[in-house]
Amino acid sequence: MVRDILRGPLAGVVVFLVFVGVAASATFYLRKPVNPGFLDFPTIVALHVVLGGLYLLFAPFQFVRRIRSKHRLYHRWAGRALVALGLATGVTALFMGLVIPASGWPERVVIGLFGSVFLVALHKGFAHIRARRVRQHREWMIRAFSIGLSIATQRLIFIPSILVIANPTNAQIEMLSVVAFAAAFLVHACVAEAWIRLTRKCDAPQTGTTLQTGVAETSGARR
Repeated sequence: MVRDILRGPLAGVVVFLVFVGVAASATFYLRKPVNPGFLDFPTIVALHVVLGGLYLLFAPFQFVRRIRSKHRLYHRWAGRALVALGLATGVTALFMGLVIPASGWPERVVIGLFGSVFLVALHKGFAHIRARRVRQHREWMIRAFSIGLSIATQRLIFIPSILVIANPTNAQIEMLSVVAFAAAFLVHACVAEAWIRLTRKCDAPQTGTTLQTGVAETSGARR
C-alpha cells in the first residue's frame, strides 16, 4: 500500500534531518553567533541549543514500533523526558524569536505562530495519553515532532539561498531567513497532516494497549 511504500523513504528523510539538526546544535558554539542578541541571553540560548538537540536526537525512537511494543517502560519514561525537553525548547524558542529576533517583526510572527503550535501540540499529545486516547496522542506528537524537526529543513533552505546570492545585504539575509522559516514550517506541517491521514486507520488503536509516542501510559500507570 502507499503508506508501506512511503514509510522507508520518509524514515530516511527524518534520519537525515535529525542529523542536520543535531549537528547544528553540536557545532553551535564553534561558529560566530548569527544574532548578536544571543550574547545578551547566553543561558536561554544554551538551554535552547542543548535541549533542542537532545529532543531531536531521541524523539524519533518514540515512533519506532518495535521499541514501543517491546520496551514500553523505556517508551513511557523517555516520553515524559521528551515532553519536558520539548516544552523547554519551545519556550526558549519563543523567547528568542519574540525578544531577540534577528529579522524583526516578520520573524516574531513566524516563530510566534509555529512555536505556539509546537507547544500546543505537545500539551495536547500529553493530555490525550493521560486520557488513554492513543490515536489522538500519536497524531499530536507527530505534529509536534514535525514542527520541531523543521528547523533542520530551514537550514537546508536558508544556507543554499545565501550561497546563491553573491554578497547578500543584511536585509536580504533577514528576508531569506524568515522565508526559509515559514517555508520549512509549512512543508513540515503539511507532510505531518498527510502522514497522519494516510496512517490513521492502520496505526491508531483506540485503547491504551499499543502506545504510539511520547508519554505513553502516563495516566494508565497511575490509575
